[in-house]
Amino acid sequence: MTSFTTGALLREVARLHTHLQRANVACCAGTTVTQCTVLTELGRSGPVPLAELSRRIGFDKSWTSRAVEHLVQDGLVEKAPSQTDHRMVRLSLSTVGEQRVRDLNRTLNGLSERVLERVPATEHEGVQKALSLLLVALQAEVEHPSRPSDACDGLAEGEKGGTVRCSCD
Repeated sequence: MTSFTTGALLREVARLHTHLQRANVACCAGTTVTQCTVLTELGRSGPVPLAELSRRIGFDKSWTSRAVEHLVQDGLVEKAPSQTDHRMVRLSLSTVGEQRVRDLNRTLNGLSERVLERVPATEHEGVQKALSLLLVALQAEVEHPSRPSDACDGLAEGEKGGTVRCSCD
């Protein structure tokens, strides 16, 4: 196995995990990876306005809007007027959308379990502990980002037009 720095190892794990997830979203038949991202975030967050959904998934608002429109047409997402601001619409999963998210989670969790089966059983507890620690650290970074490096201006254009923090080396 190639020797990786911790940062390179984490990026490679994330890259391979994402690649495997994208290849295994079979339950999203006819649904794009972007639409699956929208569905899973709505499943995680509950009803939200489009702007909030867009911010949470890191996609441009117009890109998110197009994905949502397809999901509304497919009966997976519902729009409801906000009770506090009549100009705003809240997005939520329909009953069919909730089932699609359950199926997606089952598929992706099954993938993770199959991958973990390749790790010796004696190491499972250590992997679980390390992943728990990493989750806490990643959540903290998302909620309170570290100051970007002086090597860049601090913000960069992300995938699908979203803005992400730049942390150039």
